[in-house]
Amino acid sequence: MDYEELVQKNQAGEISDLEFLLAQEELAQAYKEAMKESLQEINDETARKWLLQYENDKLYGHGDSW
Repeated sequence: MDYEELVQKNQAGEISDLEFLLAQEELAQAYKEAMKESLQEINDETARKWLLQYENDKLYGHGDSW
């Protein structure tokens, strides 16, 4: 599934934030490493928070890292 399709499915509620994240190999690895380092569980809630933080840090250059 390509990125645009993933975005559409996520926005439509067809896939969770965790499914959206794990479907993207590069982001999935970074998320899993961040959860391991911060001793947090891999679940939809942490995926949602991580994605928001990633967007702030990487795309806009704001925010704190995990």
